[in-house]
Amino acid sequence: MNSLCKRDCNKCTHIKRCGGCSLCEAAICNNVCFKCGILCPRRGASIIYLNKIYKYNDKLKDNKILKLPYHIPIIPDKLSRILDKKISPLVGIHGGNIFSSNGEKIRRLYREKGFKEALNIEGDGILQFYVKDRTLEGIWDNRNNIYKELKEQKFKAIIAPNFSVYEDCPRFDHLYNIQRSLTIYNELIEEGFDAIPDISWYNINDLDFWINLINNSSCNTIAFSFQVVDVRLKASNNWKNYLSGFSYLCKNLKNIKQIIIIGASSLSRVLDIKYFINDNISIHVLNQSAYIQSQRGMYSNMRVRDIITPKDILLEKNIKYFNEIYENIND
Repeated sequence: MNSLCKRDCNKCTHIKRCGGCSLCEAAICNNVCFKCGILCPRRGASIIYLNKIYKYNDKLKDNKILKLPYHIPIIPDKLSRILDKKISPLVGIHGGNIFSSNGEKIRRLYREKGFKEALNIEGDGILQFYVKDRTLEGIWDNRNNIYKELKEQKFKAIIAPNFSVYEDCPRFDHLYNIQRSLTIYNELIEEGFDAIPDISWYNINDLDFWINLINNSSCNTIAFSFQVVDVRLKASNNWKNYLSGFSYLCKNLKNIKQIIIIGASSLSRVLDIKYFINDNISIHVLNQSAYIQSQRGMYSNMRVRDIITPKDILLEKNIKYFNEIYENIND
């Protein structure tokens, strides 16, 4: 079988990870390589990049069980009043806000004041990197200096970056980005952070790759994203696809104790997710719903508009609502 990369798949050392061409590159490529940032077989250095980063391919470093609430609200902007840690002992810190837009460094506000004062929160923070690709590229290129800056923030944990694995990108790009996420996770552990791997994937080969790594390590906590960018029917189809992948992953994992869920907040969808995992695994939902709905002047439990109650009080009510429903799901 000859592929788009002009290699014989039956002889290629990457076939177990690759699984064959995604075929997308045949349709969208205009062959203007000097303007393209995608890693693909038509660019001569692709194999070199891929082989170079595979030094972290055979091991996932261990992480520990963390004390996590079932609901981890993301707080992207500074609040007008302090968010009590009794209401939210742990909040999600948006990597797109704490870093400069090009990802080269942590913003001055956070460097000088720390994330708690910058956001006006009392509890701990977990840093997440579900951000724009431009920011991630800067973080990748400058990560050694960034690790030093991150130590000053004293986060409770850090979720490894979610490098994009788009359907309309060449398979080479998928492999490279999954490997970069794994590399940063391993480096974070080496630097002494409590880190959590992000399970990014495109097909069953990628899921098998993660299953093998996790089952051959003492990795207790992982993160899995259900985020989609489409709406209506396509978003629904994407949800079903992610759910089937999640189901396959959970059926084959042995030792996982905690899964952080991103991109699913509604009671019905979290219940769907819970259906596929056993009772020994707790799910912890990281989302921005409580904040977004409070900014719209809305109670999350009834979806009722309230333009009189201050937004920060609405936020607290919304956080308590999600705290309760996610706790009930786990219990």
